[in-house]
Parts: sequence; C-alpha cells; structure tokens
Amino acid sequence: MNEAQRQSYLKAMGLTPWVAHTPLPGAAPSPWLDWDEEEDTPPTPGSGATQNGNDRGAAPAPETVSPPRETTESAPSLKATLETPQQNRTPEVVPAAKPEAQVAAPGKGKGLVFTLEAHLGTGTWLLCAQEDSQAPGLGRFEVPLMASLLALFQGRPGRPRRFFCPLTDQPMQAAEAAQALSAFISGLCDQAGGERVLMALPEALNEALFDQPRYRPFEIAGHPALVISSLSEMLDDPATHKKASWQAMQANGFDGV
Repeated sequence: MNEAQRQSYLKAMGLTPWVAHTPLPGAAPSPWLDWDEEEDTPPTPGSGATQNGNDRGAAPAPETVSPPRETTESAPSLKATLETPQQNRTPEVVPAAKPEAQVAAPGKGKGLVFTLEAHLGTGTWLLCAQEDSQAPGLGRFEVPLMASLLALFQGRPGRPRRFFCPLTDQPMQAAEAAQALSAFISGLCDQAGGERVLMALPEALNEALFDQPRYRPFEIAGHPALVISSLSEMLDDPATHKKASWQAMQANGFDGV
C-alpha cells in the first residue's frame, strides 16, 4: 500500500495522520516517503485530486492530503506532541554524556559476587572461594586440594556450609559483604565450635573485603584469621602460591600442629 492510500484509509477511519515536512529541533528526521511519485503535479482545485485518483487508484480528492495543506494543519499538533519530549531531554543533558560517565568508573556501584565453601577441622574453619561462584560447589581439581588442607586440621570433607554474596538479588558493596561474612563466621563458631578461621581467597577479593594484603594475621568476628592464596591460584602456580601460603600458615600457627 502506498502512502496516499494509507492516508486515505486512516482518514476514513476518523484518524488524522500528521507528517512533519520541515526539520524539528531534537526530533528524528521524518521520512519523505513517496510523495514525489504519488503527486506528480501540484494539486489544483478540481484537477489535482482527479488526476491522483485516476493514476494511482487512490480515494477521491477530499481524502488526499497534500504536503502544503498538511504542514499548515499539523503544526499545532506537532508542537503539542514534541514539546514534552524536548522538555524531558533538558538542554543541559548532552546525549551519550551519561553513558560515558558510567563507563569511566567500571566496577563503581557494582557489588561483589562470590561464593565461599566452609568446612570445619579441629578448632579451625576452612573457607575456600569457589572459582565459579555460580557452580554448585568447588571444581573437580579444587576438591582434593581442599581435602588436603582440611586434613592438616584433622578434618574430613563433608557437607559444607556456604556463604553467598550477594545474599539477595540486591548487589552488596565490599563493606556490606565484609560485615555479612563476619556475621556468618560468628554464627559458624557459635553453633559448631571453632577458634580460628583460615580463608583461601583471590587477592582482589581479599583486598576488597579486608583492605590488607594476604598472609597477614588479623581478627574476624573476634577470632584469629588468616587469608592465603585461593585454591585456583595454588593449582595454576603451585611453586609460588603453595609456598607462600604454607609459610604464612606456619608463621601464624595455622599449620595444624
């Protein structure tokens, strides 16, 4: 269906179509459609409408809308329609300025996402970060390494406790996550016992939560704590991460002795 037929059908249904023929500030350019082809000669009283109707099979002359007439009639409606969008854009807001500002600080405003698996040895809780926070548990290569660490504290792998961050669908910032983790550890020790906490975390997660380097002792929920390399780091580079972790454990009484 060409534009002239579409316009006439709309008018027959009681709808008044408006098309802008001059550029409007802040509005997308209006397509010119095929007016030049549909109106080969300027419409004149009594002749233009008949020619268009005979050549194109369009509706009679009163239902054919010519660009000059439409521009004049549509001006008030176009102004009323477009004023609100223009006001919403506000002159001081430049398109694409907001996205650039958001991209300038990647990670700012984004919460932490991680999952910890917790196992209890004799007097020590071992919390290990899952390489894949969305997985149901540790990876196939992480499990035996975790079991070896747990064996130092006369513990055996069993049904683990898990700490999920975020706790709900709402993102959690580092301070909130650290507070929630402290409460989680406090609950573990109160319910199942345990005096110390050994955590195997990636460096970035450790710094976000505790704002200090790994391998340095501190307290969490009133219990001695130590952060060592994550299981995935020990698997990827055992010479570096296993050695540094073991030395820190020995120096701070986390060697199971």
